[in-house]
Amino acid sequence: MKHNLIIALILSASAIFAQQPKVSNTQFNSEPVGSGLSATVTRFQRTNQPLWIGYEILALPRTHHSSCSDSTGSSQGEDECCGEYQLEDARDRVNNSEQVTQPASSMYVLLRLDHGAIIKVRPATPGCRLNAGGVPFEWITNVQPNDSVSFLSKLAVQSVESHNQDNHVTDAALVTLSTHAAPAATDALASLAATSTSPRLREKAAFWLGAQRGHEGYLALQQLVSKEQDAKLREKLAFDLSINSDPAAIDEILKMAKSDSDSRVRSQALFWLAQKAGKKATAALKDAIESDPDTAVKKKAVFALSQLPKDEGIPQLVHVADTNTNPTVRKEAIFWLGQSNDPRALQYLEAVLKR
Repeated sequence: MKHNLIIALILSASAIFAQQPKVSNTQFNSEPVGSGLSATVTRFQRTNQPLWIGYEILALPRTHHSSCSDSTGSSQGEDECCGEYQLEDARDRVNNSEQVTQPASSMYVLLRLDHGAIIKVRPATPGCRLNAGGVPFEWITNVQPNDSVSFLSKLAVQSVESHNQDNHVTDAALVTLSTHAAPAATDALASLAATSTSPRLREKAAFWLGAQRGHEGYLALQQLVSKEQDAKLREKLAFDLSINSDPAAIDEILKMAKSDSDSRVRSQALFWLAQKAGKKATAALKDAIESDPDTAVKKKAVFALSQLPKDEGIPQLVHVADTNTNPTVRKEAIFWLGQSNDPRALQYLEAVLKR
């Protein structure tokens, strides 16, 4: 039974990949990838002519690619194609003339070449019509997942090294890479986050590990936290862990909040813990207020209490304002109580003024 299911899935994927995209306003050509994706793209780059190149690859099951987005921000949860995707429109304008529901099992990877350089990378939803705006379009078949991962990883690095000021190609290559179903995508992002000479590239790669790669992304981030010497990057890693889907990521943030050697990292970890709420977060914040040796961290923990749901945070702030032995910490708690506009906070402050 299991064997038949596997065969069905393979046949289904083959059927999807056998379909060519719907491309209008172009001179369309299709060919197999041949000796590899990088070699094929390099061959097209030698022509120095404007060109769109596209291919299809398996995507993460939970990934939805909206042709309405600019491909560089966070992924969007849209189940339907937006219609016709205007590839040459700088604002990614889409004509909503038709709606096509597509399973989120694959994606198009689109590359725009100009004078031999790749100037755009865009993921798009299979089934959407693509308007190439009069630019020739080459469709490449039989691209292997790991080949695509390797190509996009190198492209992200090359774009950074070329000192591209807007970083658009790097950002788009990373988000497209992060949505590949291939496990190699996690390894590639982890390698970029750990070894790249570009701080920005490291930060972006780590972000997509947290945002897209689930449990394996969490494990990669955990390794980064344990080995990373740059405190500024560790601050960012606290956020990356906070957006990861693995519940164990909260424990890693908690560990950072308690034991990281840098006070700024501990402060950031406390802040993102508060955004997750829950008993673990509250306990960690209370512990930091009482035990952290750095007053700046204590103040950050008080602020983080103010970010908790009010039924949880307000009583804790009142307790700190009323009982903490550090006058700076008490003052901080009173300040955030005053900002809350909560009746319980106002009642407490009124009582303090009458003392």
